[in-house]
Amino acid sequence: MSSKFTDRMRKGAESSERRLRNTSMGLSAPKLEYLKIILYYSSWEQFNWISWPDKMMMTVATCFPGKENVEVRKAIARWSSLQSAIAWTGISVRTLKRFPTERHLVESRLMTEEEYDMYTNMSAPHGKWFVPIMWILNLIKLKHKEKRIDSVQLDILLRQVYSFRDGFAMLYVYDWVKVPLVYTQVVAIATYGYFLICLLGRQPKLDIKSMQTEITILFPIFTTFQMLFYVGWLKVGQYLMNPFGEDDDDFELNYVLDRNTCIAHMMASELADQLPSRASIAHDFHVQLPHTRASFKIQDIIPKSHLSDFTLTHKDMQLIRPEELEDCRQEEEAKEKAQRSRLNQLARQITRDGKDNKNHKNAEEVVHLTGNVAENSTDPITEV
Repeated sequence: MSSKFTDRMRKGAESSERRLRNTSMGLSAPKLEYLKIILYYSSWEQFNWISWPDKMMMTVATCFPGKENVEVRKAIARWSSLQSAIAWTGISVRTLKRFPTERHLVESRLMTEEEYDMYTNMSAPHGKWFVPIMWILNLIKLKHKEKRIDSVQLDILLRQVYSFRDGFAMLYVYDWVKVPLVYTQVVAIATYGYFLICLLGRQPKLDIKSMQTEITILFPIFTTFQMLFYVGWLKVGQYLMNPFGEDDDDFELNYVLDRNTCIAHMMASELADQLPSRASIAHDFHVQLPHTRASFKIQDIIPKSHLSDFTLTHKDMQLIRPEELEDCRQEEEAKEKAQRSRLNQLARQITRDGKDNKNHKNAEEVVHLTGNVAENSTDPITEV
């Protein structure tokens, strides 16, 4: 009784193992690459929405030139950095740790005491990260009323400020609407469930028949590599969910803020009215630029059109005058008719040669058969 029960358990285990093996071979691993692509695309889109003040400050320096407008340029440059600091503290852990309160903005000289009082006394239940942008717009509007800029310049400046503001708004939207957590959970559960099935279904066969006919691998090498690859992809996807964190590969908005502050200040002060002398403007330059010995060894391939080597014969390039069009058309029709006639003659000749060859072949077969009959037949008189 015990032996029968043991055999039944063994057969049941083998049947279950076979079923799980077939299931693991039929199933494909979860589509982790889809999650990775989605999160990578989302991270790249968020990076593209990081606001850079370069174009706005170039426009400001152009519309507000001269030493009399230096305060306006510097105020807009400082408020652009203040805007970045306030907005990014709501989405980036690094920036939040750098400016945890509004007083840190004052101590960083991005905000004055008057601006601090105005900002903190403002009641905004839905956020007030856009306040420095409004200060920039109000300053531009004031200068337009003072006739410092015209309507065309006002329109250009407003477009640049709106574009600068859109980046912060889109980052807030990305921070608000994230990849659904249930999606990542389903992918994680599916991944670990898949490898659980592989663990149970890809056990080595230790019966005598299998060991005699198959190569027994006690350690699942390929399953181990498969697990490392897919679990690695899963972890990469999980790290990409929040690109504004504190990981080494996350976006370093503190550096971006420092860079933008420096560039905006340079454009507002040093570069606003900087212009080379007339002699430098009139300086001529060589069309053929020099190379170093290191760069000369690397010859770049000049791109060419696929028709760059296309040529026509001298006859094909001859112009046809309007009065010659009818004659040329008749000439082309005559050539086509003659060509068709030659092709028809060639086809008839090929058909005729084929028939002659067939008749000749049939005649040879008849002669061959007649000769065989003559050889096989005997003279009846000789036989008698």
